[in-house]
Amino acid sequence: MSIVEDLGAQVRAAVDDLPLGQLAQALERFGLAAERLRWVRQESADPMGVPELSSAIEHAETAGYALRVAQEQLSAYLAAIGLAPDGAPAARPAPEQRRPRHDAPGAAPPVAVTPEPPADAPAPRWWAARVAELTGGGTAPADRPDGTVADPGELLRRVVREVRSGDRDRLRAELGRAHADVGLGLAAVAPPLLRELAGELVGHPPRAEDLPRLRRELDGRVRDLLPGLPAPVLDTLLTRICRMPPPRRGDGEQPHAADPAVTAGVLAGVLLDRLGRELPTADERERPAEDARADGAEADDRRRAAGERARAADAEWERRAAAAREQAAAARARVAAAQQRAADVRRTAPPTAGRPGPAGTPAWRTPIRRDVDG
Repeated sequence: MSIVEDLGAQVRAAVDDLPLGQLAQALERFGLAAERLRWVRQESADPMGVPELSSAIEHAETAGYALRVAQEQLSAYLAAIGLAPDGAPAARPAPEQRRPRHDAPGAAPPVAVTPEPPADAPAPRWWAARVAELTGGGTAPADRPDGTVADPGELLRRVVREVRSGDRDRLRAELGRAHADVGLGLAAVAPPLLRELAGELVGHPPRAEDLPRLRRELDGRVRDLLPGLPAPVLDTLLTRICRMPPPRRGDGEQPHAADPAVTAGVLAGVLLDRLGRELPTADERERPAEDARADGAEADDRRRAAGERARAADAEWERRAAAAREQAAAARARVAAAQQRAADVRRTAPPTAGRPGPAGTPAWRTPIRRDVDG
């Protein structure tokens, strides 16, 4: 084996050792984890690791793309050093092509240089691609995400602004420029606001009987802005607002990870526009939470004080009961002592005059029978 062939074998072994299969399995498991967390986070405002998981998925997809590029570059290197992709020597040129230069005809054509294939365009991000599908746009942009939008609250503010304007292209641009983890964060910050706004719309906390009205007043506007949205996604979000179980769907009808987040942001904008309200600032959103925490702490203090009073009353009752038990025991002891003294006195008393009484009767207790004549 020549040095070139040995080098080609080592390069080919390195290509075969690239962890493309393991990375595909990791992406599949990440997808399953994101699917499970998507259902869990619908009941909680806590993101519960969803942004971190989304960032891990995006990093894994980027790593897979880099591995595929490395595989292609190594294959191109093998071809450049005269080896086929499988490590075998490339086909040798024909003898007439290897003639010395002085044997070549004078009018020989110049050697054609094969142009290198153009580099592959960067793959579009999965979040931007899904946003383009939901908003009815074309191909998703492959540019890098906008690093200035690092907070789901800021992204929600921009989405609400574009929903008010009714410009679907600008809405697509704002959503598509965001990082995937920031976009998925809409599913955490929007649901509490949705229930509050829906309550203002119907005049009371939304219930099951309010679901048809919410569908009637919100479905059309949301469909105009998200024409590619699957129908069950909006139905699930509205049933969650009304505190109802989500509609049942088959295994093949699971929504995309981005669908609930995008829908929640757009629905918040539609409700705010319908009510003529502005999106609450971060301080205004935090104030009810702080008030609720303060009320909860005060209620906990009241419950704790009531529990301490109850425990103190129980302790006092136990103390009094123990004292009463001690007094009763002392009284029983005194009675027993008195009975013992009485028994001792009866045993030591002198007998009285008269005939003895019945057997076992002390003489001093024998009754005296008088005669008839007195």
